[in-house]
Amino acid sequence: MANERVICSGCSLLCDDIIIKSDGLYIDEVIGACLKGKERFDQATAKNRILNPLIKKDGELKKVTFDEALEKTLTIIKNSSKPLLYGFSTVNCEAQLKGIELASLINGFIDSNSIICQGKVLNTAKETGLSLTTIAEGINKADLLILWGANAAESIPRLLNKVLFSRGKFRMTGREIKTLIIIDPVKTASFGVMGVRDIALQIETAKDIDLIRVLKEYCCKADGIPDAGVAGIDKDDLKRVLLHLTGTENGIIFIGQGLLKSQNGDNVIKELLELVQLINVKQEKGRISVIMLGGHYNMLGFDHVALSNYGKNHSLQFSNHQLVETPDTIITKIEKDDFDCSIIVGTDPISHFPTQLSKKLMSKPLILIDNKQTATSYVADVIIPSSITGIENGGMVYRIDHIPLNLKKIINPPNNVFSDEEIIKKIIESLE
Repeated sequence: MANERVICSGCSLLCDDIIIKSDGLYIDEVIGACLKGKERFDQATAKNRILNPLIKKDGELKKVTFDEALEKTLTIIKNSSKPLLYGFSTVNCEAQLKGIELASLINGFIDSNSIICQGKVLNTAKETGLSLTTIAEGINKADLLILWGANAAESIPRLLNKVLFSRGKFRMTGREIKTLIIIDPVKTASFGVMGVRDIALQIETAKDIDLIRVLKEYCCKADGIPDAGVAGIDKDDLKRVLLHLTGTENGIIFIGQGLLKSQNGDNVIKELLELVQLINVKQEKGRISVIMLGGHYNMLGFDHVALSNYGKNHSLQFSNHQLVETPDTIITKIEKDDFDCSIIVGTDPISHFPTQLSKKLMSKPLILIDNKQTATSYVADVIIPSSITGIENGGMVYRIDHIPLNLKKIINPPNNVFSDEEIIKKIIESLE
C-alpha cells in the first residue's frame, strides 16, 4: 500500500501537504487533513453519495441508465428557450469551460457561486484596484493578519495554522511577531486563537462601514481619533489598529462573508479596498494586501476561465451563440422568472437561496449534475452522478490566492460515473 502526497479539495485553501494511503481502489488513510478535508476524502464512500442516474417519474426519482438520463436532459434543453446554468465552483476549470461552451450552444445564461460570494470583491476591484498576495507570502513575510467578517478557524480550518503559527523563511521568529486582529460582530471560534498582543474588535452589527470610514479619515493623521470611538470600538483600540495598519511591513486583510452585504445601502467592499489603497500610497516600509475567503475549492476558477476566454468574469448571457451584455445575475434571472429550465452543477441552491427563489427554481425543470444528495437533489427532475474532482478525476483549479494548481486522480470512480467535464461534453456532442 503506497503513501502519496496529494492536494486536498476540501476547501479553497487546497492544502498540498496531505498524505494518503491507497491501494489504488480505496483510500485507506488520510494524514494531515482537517475535518473538512477528511470529509471530502470520505465522500467517495459516503452514504449520501449519488451513484446512479435518476429521473423523476410520477413525482418520485427512479433509477435509470445513463443514456436514459442523458436523453431526458436533452429533451428538457431542446424544449427550453431560456436555460439557466449555475454552480461550477466545485468542478475543475476544464468542466467550467465546457459549461460555458454549453451555455453558448443552447443560448443560455451561466453564473457561478462567486456572484453571491467573493465575486463581489472582484467586481468592485474593477473600480478601485486590488492589492493581492499569496499564502506563501503570508507564511514567510506577514507580520499583521486581519480577519474581517471571517471565521477562518471553522470555514478554512488550516489557514491560521499556516499563516499565523508559521515562522517562514525570511524571519527569525514566528507567531511572536505576528499580530492578529479580528473584526466581527460575533465572537466566533477564531477569537479562541488570540494572544496577548492581538486585538479583538467585537464590532456592532452592520457598522463595518462606519469603522472603515474613520480609519480612512485618520489613517494619515497623527492624532484626532474620536474620543467616543466608533461602531462599539473605543478610542484606544482604534488607535492600536491604526498604528498596526500604517506600520506593518507585510499585512494581509482576509475578507470574509460578513463583509459582502451592503450596509446602509453603501458598498462596504469598495470603501475597504479604498482604505487599502490609501494606506499603501502612504506606506514607507511595507504594504497591505487582501485575500478573499471564498469557501468552494474552485470558486475563483470560474472567474479566471470566463474572464480569460470571454472577457467577463460572471453572468454570461448568450444569444445566437454570441456573448451579449446583460445587467442580470443568477438572482435577478430567477426573481424575474426569466428562465424555463435550469442546469445545476455541483452546488445546492435550494438550500442556499432564499425561500422565494428556491420555489421559483423548483417550479421549472431542473437538471442536477452532482455526486452527493442535497436539498436540490430531492427536487431535481434529472440527476446525473459525477465523479469527485481531486479524488476520482484531476484537473486545474485556482487556490484562494489565485494560484493555479493541478489536482490529480487518486482512485477510479464507480462504474459508469463520469467527470463533470465528460458529462457536459457528452451533452454538447449530443446536441450538435
